[in-house]
Amino acid sequence: MSGSSRRSTADAVRLLSRLSERDIAVLRRISEHRFLTTNHVRRLEFHDHASVDAGTRACTRVLTRLVRLRLIYRLDRQIGGVRGGSGAFVWSVDDAGDRVLRAALNVEQGKRRRAYEPSWLFLAHTLAIAETRVSLHEAALAGRYDLLEVRTEPRNWRPFLGPLGTAQTLKPDLEAVTASGEYEDHFFLEIDRGTESLPVVTAKCLVYEQYRATGKEQAASGVFPVVVWLIADAARREALKEALARHARIDERLFEVLDPGELIGFVSGDGPPLITNGEPASG
Repeated sequence: MSGSSRRSTADAVRLLSRLSERDIAVLRRISEHRFLTTNHVRRLEFHDHASVDAGTRACTRVLTRLVRLRLIYRLDRQIGGVRGGSGAFVWSVDDAGDRVLRAALNVEQGKRRRAYEPSWLFLAHTLAIAETRVSLHEAALAGRYDLLEVRTEPRNWRPFLGPLGTAQTLKPDLEAVTASGEYEDHFFLEIDRGTESLPVVTAKCLVYEQYRATGKEQAASGVFPVVVWLIADAARREALKEALARHARIDERLFEVLDPGELIGFVSGDGPPLITNGEPASG
């Protein structure tokens, strides 16, 4: 390890000693999603306060402290403009914050996080994924189900060999595992904002089908997750359903195409059967 690397590690350890458990939890949560609004952070980590205002104040204090320590930074862009208020500020982990998290988790490998301003399309998609995760979290707090696991990219990536032996990687927007009673349900979630052509979306569905055919997921967990596409536009939802029904190499039973507002009811209710080894099976 070079002298510079040793100094960086030592600095990270010193900063880590100044942080509370909640500071670290907020830092980890922002890192998981790359970008989160103040409102997202409050709903994930400060929901236990007596009121929304009290939670917002506590959240703002933590974010302000993390900024002062240069562990996170605020994007120049504000979601919803000035009308969005401070809850619409967008946050990301700074270089020093990445080093502190690595020290906290005792992790050295992997690509280091660097501060940057994302494109609007990327940011909007990332925040839509975050909103989906927050909705799942809040429904669990309300007792709709137990939320056992949520994985974001790249932790939820699935490398596999395609039909011709070529290396491929399935990259879901989000992965979730819930439980109700004795049963677990597994989901891959895709948040569609209408920015990709329908053939591109269908091609990703084919990647899911190719990954299912390997049997790797079923061997690990016993089931293949339902792939849920969240699409706000009704015409686009119908178009994707029709494309999947026509596709000769895709089993349309693998997919559920929903309006985003239908997600929680679907996850907490009686959804279609999961698929294991090519056959429908209960979750």
